[in-house]
Amino acid sequence: MKKDGVKANFIYNLIYNIVNIIVPLVTAPYTARVLGAENIGIYSYTYAIVSSVVMFGALGTATYGQKEIASAGENIVERSEKFLGIWVLKAVTMVIAFLIFVPYAYQTTAWIYYALQIPYIVAGVFDISFFFQGIEKFRYIAVRNTIVRIAGIVLLFSLVKSSNDLWIYLLIISVSQLLGNLSMWPYLRGNICRVKLTTRNVMKHLSNVMIYFIPSITYQIYAVLDKAMLGWLVGSNYENGYYEQANKIVNLVVNVISAYTIVMRSRMSALFAQKRNEEIQEKMAVSYNVIAFLVFPMTFGIAAIAAGMVPWFFGDGYDAVIGLLYIFCPIFIFMGYSRMIGTHILTPSGRQQHSNYAQIIAAVVNITLNSLLIPRFFAKGAAVASVTSELVLVLVYYYMVRKEILLKQVIEMGWKKAIAAGIMFVFVFTIGKNFSISIFYTFVEILIGAIVYVIVLVVLRDAFVCKYIDKTFHKILGQRRK
Repeated sequence: MKKDGVKANFIYNLIYNIVNIIVPLVTAPYTARVLGAENIGIYSYTYAIVSSVVMFGALGTATYGQKEIASAGENIVERSEKFLGIWVLKAVTMVIAFLIFVPYAYQTTAWIYYALQIPYIVAGVFDISFFFQGIEKFRYIAVRNTIVRIAGIVLLFSLVKSSNDLWIYLLIISVSQLLGNLSMWPYLRGNICRVKLTTRNVMKHLSNVMIYFIPSITYQIYAVLDKAMLGWLVGSNYENGYYEQANKIVNLVVNVISAYTIVMRSRMSALFAQKRNEEIQEKMAVSYNVIAFLVFPMTFGIAAIAAGMVPWFFGDGYDAVIGLLYIFCPIFIFMGYSRMIGTHILTPSGRQQHSNYAQIIAAVVNITLNSLLIPRFFAKGAAVASVTSELVLVLVYYYMVRKEILLKQVIEMGWKKAIAAGIMFVFVFTIGKNFSISIFYTFVEILIGAIVYVIVLVVLRDAFVCKYIDKTFHKILGQRRK
């Protein structure tokens, strides 16, 4: 079985991750105006609960499954046994989680909104993306998922016409997720073989899956619990609506980072399994550069364009989202480096338990700060809690791998990119004041910012950027000579 290269997988996984977030982003200007902040808040709160059900049902099968499939290598029998055992375990626990959820949902006033999202829970049962991530075939996930999502967008614009159509909006999102997951199953053919299913083969994964369950819980705390706590502690659908819209933009940017780190998790798992230490160090050196190249312009870029983008993107009544984006900006730096350490070192090397300790600490910080800040500062308090907990996570992570990652090397590969991003911010923020608020000028700002960022890196002679620019020029010149 021929694996796709890291670059190809990064592009495919980038497409997959962006599509998963870009669907609500593309539709956000429309739904924000048609449904209104209150209905968006209802969606945000109920979706947070439903997502928690899926997370608890899936346990830690996403990360654990990817690692196990990757470690099986070219052995199709071992790969098939692992896939079947992990998936059946996941299906059983998902059903249990659903049966626990039903009585809770039925006794709430929002039961109809929960019912409309049941296909999303069913989709969790049929999610086998971990398998294709493990065999490094990200294109299977990306292509089919993109087609289904585009169909969902068409249905949304065709059927959601007023604030009374929230139920249609929820149904489209949940059914789209289900169809997207089901569409991956035909690709199993040829990648697995028929193996015997035994109880032992299923249960042997349970203890290991539970170790990987901790990261799922902490992720859910960062991604979902803050929205649920906004509903519990504030009781305002509007605050949840503001926070949801800010999160959509943040998640889109973060998924660019995830597209890279998830791809590298499979490759690093294989390298650690084969004890190819020299190549591990080479891959880490590349990652220092890639992460820095991404996170610094993300942080300064969002801060530069937020005030000009939010008004036209979401419409009237969402000005609070601007302040939330300013607060969220540093999270890209913290998440970039924490995910690099987690997916490149701790998880592939079998030290998930160490990672769990760090994530538990960060989760406790997140819950504590949410409890203290949300009642007073509402959505801004939740944003501060999320950013602070991510800072704590990356600091604890670094302490755990301080002998394997040289801080001097990380700084050496990142400081020029930080300076370039800072200069880009000043430039874009200054010229942005002279632009009127429109989609055109926002894209002009993004284009100018990208150009300024790269030019400054060239002037500073950043080795990473200059290397790839030289490669590009050599390829172009080589093709012309031919």
